[in-house]
Order: sequence, then structure tokens, then C-alpha cells
Amino acid sequence: MYEYTGNLHVHSLYSDGTGSIEEIAAGAAKAGIDFVIITDHCTLQGLREGKEGWYGDVLILIGMEINGSHHHYLALNIDREIPDNPQEPQQVIDAVASRKGLGFIAHPHEKGSKLVLDGSFFPWIDWKVDGYTGIEIWNYSSQFRDGATSLPRGLYLGLVDPQRAITGPDPETLRMWDEKTLERPVVGIGSSDAHAVKVSYGPLCREVFPYDYLFRCVNTHVLLPEPLAGDLDRDRNLIYQALGSGHCFISFDYYRWGKGFRFSVQMGDYTGIMGDTLELTENARLEITLPCLAKVRLFRNGSLMVQKRTREWELMIEQPGVYRVEAFLPVGCWRWKPWLYSNPIYLRGPGN
Repeated sequence: MYEYTGNLHVHSLYSDGTGSIEEIAAGAAKAGIDFVIITDHCTLQGLREGKEGWYGDVLILIGMEINGSHHHYLALNIDREIPDNPQEPQQVIDAVASRKGLGFIAHPHEKGSKLVLDGSFFPWIDWKVDGYTGIEIWNYSSQFRDGATSLPRGLYLGLVDPQRAITGPDPETLRMWDEKTLERPVVGIGSSDAHAVKVSYGPLCREVFPYDYLFRCVNTHVLLPEPLAGDLDRDRNLIYQALGSGHCFISFDYYRWGKGFRFSVQMGDYTGIMGDTLELTENARLEITLPCLAKVRLFRNGSLMVQKRTREWELMIEQPGVYRVEAFLPVGCWRWKPWLYSNPIYLRGPGN
């Protein structure tokens, strides 16, 4: 498999971001990631202006964020705008699916901060919907904003230790994701929600979280059967096929890159990777490989099954279920930071 690192939720000058597509591509190159998906609010203007493509070693793809007062939805691989409908989110989901697009529920459980946007926040409310590709289980900007619960804490986080606010996916989002994956495959992604906001105070101006900084934080790594080759149509299809299939994982790349993380299943002559569904006809072997020693947790059907500190781990599995992995990285003294979140492997019982 060929691994590529991307950031999937990014805003540019075409909506409320501060960077041009060219500047965003330069930020991605500086950060060392491979691709970016632009998701400006309610517009595909950049796509119409031919901004999708390769910028040196960085691939820029363009989707959109369909949004109103709530029910924000990332729509990828579509060729024209879809209007928002916060009162009927199922209609938005269906419209994206009808155009063969991918759709991800964005920052579903964000809580907001009175220090930002007058306390506004944009959660997902209607969980009776279906047909979406997946859920954005970890949004860096939303989590940082949620953590700014007071002015002193906001100043500390903004000026001293931004990562103190970053505690991993919201537990409520993980619970909902686990619940939904028991019904059908649901892809999990992580992203920055980058805007590179510029804040001015008198003659002073500061860019809050530049693009290159956020591109070194919460990313989604895709696993492809072939390498990217500089052909826009082909490369776009490879990335969207991987995202749609769940052949990807989320990594908090700030302290250490997650490149090289693998979670797979071996059953007879068949190997499955993250996102795959297999019929469990005999005992299966789960294989977990990490770039370095970490605290690894294996979940089955949303419940913690077993955990250990390791870099490589093999486990024999007899029961069907939805299996996923979390890993925590040792940082400093007695601190474990959330690091890696796999997409599930779905092991079904015979006939299911």
C-alpha cells in the first residue's frame, strides 16, 4: 500500500479563510503533507476557476462545506454547488449521494466558546439521517475553540500551549461513530478546519494558526493500491476511493508523524485493511504496527477489549465484530497524547 497524508477541511479566500489556493499549497508543502481538500463554505468557485490540481508535490482537490445554522456537511467529489438545508439535512445528504459525491458530517458535537464568534457553534442534531459516507470525528479548530472556556485559559492556550486543549475526538462523537458502525460501515476522518484567521489589535496583527501549522496537527492518512503519479483525474479518483472505502486513519502528527501505522486482518490467504468488511469463517489474526512505542487500545463494537504498550501486536480473533484501534503517544513526563485512530475492520458472522 502507498500512504499519503492529507488535510480534508480547509477554507480559503473563496469563503472565510485568509489564504489563496497557491498559499495553501505552499503551506502544505512546508508542513510536509501530500494533499489538501479545500472545503469553502457553500461555493465551488475555486473549482470553476481551475484551481484544482498539482502544485509542485502537493495535490489540491476542491469540495465544499454545505452549512447553515447547524448540520454542516463536507461534500467532496462533486462538480456543482448543493444548497444548504439545515432543517432537512437528509435532503442535503441525498443530493450529494445522487451526484456520486462523498459526504461527511462535520464537527458534530462542537460546543463553542463565548470568546469566539459570540459563542456560536454548529453541531449536528438530526442523527436519524442515513446515506452519509462518514463522520469528521476529530476537528482541531473546533476542539481548540471548545477548550477556550475563559479569557485566561484562552490566552494561555493561544500564546503558550495550544496543544493543551487537544484531547482527542469528542467522546460523544466516538460513541456515536461506534453506534453507527454497528449498523453499516461509516468512515471516520480528522481535519484542521483551517482558516488562518488574522487578528488585529491597533498596529499589531497576528495570524492565528497558519495553514502550515495546522497541517502538522490533525490529518487523515490514506492508503492507496497505487502511487500518485501527477495525473489529476487518476489521482483524484484514488484518493476519493480510499476515503469512501475507509482505507485511511486519523493521526495527530504534531509530536510525531503517524506514517507507517497499519491495522490489518489476516484470514487464510486473505488480508483486509482498515475499512474492509470480511466474513469471519475461521479464526482471524489482527495485526497492528506503529512507528514507535505507544499505548495501544483495541475496541470491539465500541467497547475496550484489551490494551498494552507496544509497537507491534498480533491478536487472534474468534468473534465477529467491528474492530478499531486507538494509540496514545508518550509526551514529556507522565503525559499521553491522543495520536492514532484507525478506521474499523468489519468482521461479519456467516450469513450476515
